[in-house]
Amino acid sequence: MFSEGSPHGAFKRLRQEEPVSWHQMPHLGPDEGFWLVTKHKDICEVARQSKIFFSHGGSVLADSVAIDHPAWKMIRDGLCHLDGTKHSELRKLVTPPFGADAILKLKEVIRRRATEVLNYAQETGRFDFVRHIAIQFPVQVVYADVLGFSQEDLQTAAYWGDLFNRVHAIPNGDREYAQVMVASGLALAKLHQYGVEAYQSRRAAQRNDVLSYLANLAYDDGTQISLEDFLSYFWSLSIGAYDTTASTIAGGFAALAACPDQQDELYANPGLIGQAVEEMLRWETPVIYFRRTAARDYVLHGRTIREGDRVVICFASGNRDDDVFDSPNVFNIKRAHNPHLSFGHGTHFCLGTRLARLELCTLLEEVIARQMRFELTGPVVRARSNFINRIIRMPVTLASDFVTMSFD
Repeated sequence: MFSEGSPHGAFKRLRQEEPVSWHQMPHLGPDEGFWLVTKHKDICEVARQSKIFFSHGGSVLADSVAIDHPAWKMIRDGLCHLDGTKHSELRKLVTPPFGADAILKLKEVIRRRATEVLNYAQETGRFDFVRHIAIQFPVQVVYADVLGFSQEDLQTAAYWGDLFNRVHAIPNGDREYAQVMVASGLALAKLHQYGVEAYQSRRAAQRNDVLSYLANLAYDDGTQISLEDFLSYFWSLSIGAYDTTASTIAGGFAALAACPDQQDELYANPGLIGQAVEEMLRWETPVIYFRRTAARDYVLHGRTIREGDRVVICFASGNRDDDVFDSPNVFNIKRAHNPHLSFGHGTHFCLGTRLARLELCTLLEEVIARQMRFELTGPVVRARSNFINRIIRMPVTLASDFVTMSFD
């Protein structure tokens, strides 16, 4: 169902008829299932109350696995799975390298990476937009320039990120389940070892990257950060580093190609870039949902959620809520009121928001400066995933001559 894009018709019906609805998961047992929350205000209510709806039970439908192994502990204690004091303390420590001043220093590096991928597009003429721009651009920025992965490791890191996001989306019994689970088990061991080696090497010789910053952090009492806490950061940053930005780039440019009037207006008025980026984020909604677990009984929109129940907050649905957005099913780069949920909400609001926005704005600036237009030459293919909303293939050709312009 999700391979054709988020099922917005079904979400709309649920928002209208049953905004908080129960869905069974019969493969787990007759009483197993989850609550699906589809209204914008209800999603925000759940996301704000981390003491009632916690993350440690898992951020996807599959429950966290209790396996006594360091690699599995790295996942279970990843920053996105932590709650309460532990989460707030670790998040506070890692905030500086993702703050406004630190991200601003990356502006020229990000512009250089955008120029590199667009130069390739200009030279080639026909290519896969996903592979050569939407993925290559954030992979270089995030893995190489921010985290400090070596160039020879970038494609492996991107493979790890893609693989683990596929694991989140594939239920037991799916035709790909066994193959992906075997591959992910092998990859997890390698990723864990890579994280351990990154911690050790950057403690021995600090570099100018975020992994060095993290490996040399000190707690409030002055003691050095533990390997376990470093791996908590490493897992979350490595797996969530590029995929959502890549999804927004691909989906956003697909939307522009499908709405030539919007594209013409944006190219004629680059002052709309900021609004266009927010609309791309709303429209594509790269993370379709996050799961929480109820710590106690709670009444939401007239439904009684019981302690221990799975609660799924559906950002893709909230971003099309017509109680919040005017004409939500229309792609509108001039949308003035756009409180989208694509970066989440509450205590787990995305740490890399500033970086993602700067990447998206810079890429658009460079595309518009060159007056580059992309025309589809084949079908847009989406992933079979109900978790990450992403395009995996988008063949394009450049549609017009280039006009080189300066962009300040």
